[in-house]
Amino acid sequence: MIRLLIAACAALALAAGVSTRLEDRLGAGVLSGYLAGAGLAGLSVLYQSHVLSRHPGRALGASVAGFLVLLVALLAGVLSLRFVEAAAARADWRSFAVAFAAAGALLLPLGMWEAVRGRRQPNAPAGTPVR
Repeated sequence: MIRLLIAACAALALAAGVSTRLEDRLGAGVLSGYLAGAGLAGLSVLYQSHVLSRHPGRALGASVAGFLVLLVALLAGVLSLRFVEAAAARADWRSFAVAFAAAGALLLPLGMWEAVRGRRQPNAPAGTPVR
């Protein structure tokens, strides 16, 4: 999982750098979108790792569930930032959506790859099933 942590920290530094160069609402949208997307992607990867260790046959279902949770959270965040005045005054919904989607698109596949890669036996060939 070290590659996932390195990617998450590098993307956090990038999101923080972009948010400081933008205006107040736009920068807050970028930072909050990245943090929400990265947090949910991390939870999804943890859930998938748990499912892989306990019930490997249900791994695809865990991947789909994690992706659907990200989509629902993106929709809820965008709608709340778009239509709730108190939230709209603090962060821009478009920058939130872009940063959230970028975090999910970067961290979710990388985390899934690391979770599946970690399940293989250390000295086994690539196609060997895990017992």
